Amino acid sequence: MKYILKGGFVADGETREVKRADVLISDGLVAAVGSGIAADGAESVDCTGLIVAAGFIDAHVHIESGMVLPEAFGEAILPFGTTAIVADPHEVVNVAGAAGLREFMQECGKSPADVFICLPSGVPATPLDTNGAGKFLAADMKEFVGDPMVVGLGEVMCFRDAAEGKPEMADKIALFKGRTIDGHTSGMPESMLPAYAAAGVNNDHECASKEAMYARYACGMNIYVREGSAARNASELLDGIKERDLDLSRFAFCTDDKHLATIAAEGHISYIAAMARAKGFGWGEIACMSSYNPARYYGLTDRGNVREGLRADLVAVSDDGREVRYVFKDGRLVAKDAKLLFDGDKKTDEPHVFENTVHLRDFSPEDFRVPERLEHIALKLVDGQLLTEKACIAGREENGVNLLATAERHGRNGNLSVCYIAGYGICGGAVATSISHDSHNAVCAGDNGADMALALARLRDIGGGYVIAADGKIAGELPMPAFGLMATGSAAEVAEGIARMERIAHSMGVNPGIDAFTTLSFVALPVIPRLRLLDTGLYDTGEEKFL
Repeated sequence: MKYILKGGFVADGETREVKRADVLISDGLVAAVGSGIAADGAESVDCTGLIVAAGFIDAHVHIESGMVLPEAFGEAILPFGTTAIVADPHEVVNVAGAAGLREFMQECGKSPADVFICLPSGVPATPLDTNGAGKFLAADMKEFVGDPMVVGLGEVMCFRDAAEGKPEMADKIALFKGRTIDGHTSGMPESMLPAYAAAGVNNDHECASKEAMYARYACGMNIYVREGSAARNASELLDGIKERDLDLSRFAFCTDDKHLATIAAEGHISYIAAMARAKGFGWGEIACMSSYNPARYYGLTDRGNVREGLRADLVAVSDDGREVRYVFKDGRLVAKDAKLLFDGDKKTDEPHVFENTVHLRDFSPEDFRVPERLEHIALKLVDGQLLTEKACIAGREENGVNLLATAERHGRNGNLSVCYIAGYGICGGAVATSISHDSHNAVCAGDNGADMALALARLRDIGGGYVIAADGKIAGELPMPAFGLMATGSAAEVAEGIARMERIAHSMGVNPGIDAFTTLSFVALPVIPRLRLLDTGLYDTGEEKFL
């Protein structure tokens, strides 16, 4: 198939120039860029007034956060011009180890947007709770390092291990010497930053302020400007780049975690590009950060710019970046006006059947009793935040207090921990999920033990996902049988399923200021302050001890 893109302005990410030019696409490649191009037999695409740039590349993302398989995730992002992503599948690997990673990489091959992998460096993320895979060490990584899909080492969340050169982490970093090693500095003492960067970590996507960005930039790290569903840092960081006229070769765009509903409402990398344009960045500069730099960082030499001989992964957008008019993938027109031009809801292959990874034991209503020593303590939610607080309560009878349980779901020890939760608000039932970062044990909140036991049993039966129980019956469920993390339907189907489950949960009194399921997905993550209910007990991150 041949296309001639006529009348547009080509944004070159390497030179950062924007010039009026036509672009000829032939046999999946950019065949020519310029004027007066001979285009016999080519279909003409009117790009008058549009910016033609290389397809956007998300420099760091967790597909699992979209709660769909890579194929459906690719279908969700492709209409917004993202033609490739660099994914860190640490959620899958925490659940299922090397075997899960092999299976996941096969699924990535089905995505219409190209997926590249950074091997997860932090499995387990902490030694405090129980994951499914145990440790994923350098020895386990060796079989994957030479795979063309693998382009780097995933975010080094165990920053102390890296800075102190501890052998297990040092071995992982050494395995990727000369390649990109992703960083993660959230919660790291600033005094540790020089040693962390010196260990070989190349970048950070966790800058929540200009000051943090400047510190990492000064240490030689590249900065990934992040805008996800919860972590929204792009506006401040883009302002900071402008204020100090920083070297744009050191920046890329990423989403990290962005949910399907947010993608559908806002776009993907396109959202950051439009924000940058509104702040006065030129399209050459935007193309540098959104395509050229991430391609260069990860050795993707066949793409990332509008140049003769490169892969024809292209996007044509309005000058303000708000309208994604055309998207080309491998030389084929795949989306127009933010809509796919192929049917993403109809799969030609038989759906993959995943092994059930949810191995919960049986529970009785009596199991959901709060230990006497925790009778006057509650994990208190904060509206619109992932952090929690430690609250003193009179007891269960206090208004708005529910039961919270975390159950080990990998079949390793059968642990169950129970405490009180304030600010959730469910009445007459229970909500359960198998998505619980990063170890992904089952989390359940409810106002009675019978419905909590029922919800967890159903979660096991369907292989994970979301379950709501009410008055002794299942009131709603959304199966996510792929590692207990991802549903097997299309992006549209899963987004509607999530919205439906949210409606049911909120109709049962769940606090309207929180996301009923995402909130529970983080209450067991001990790298975020302050109280976290792990399968091993209630942990106070401030005091660094179990209560």
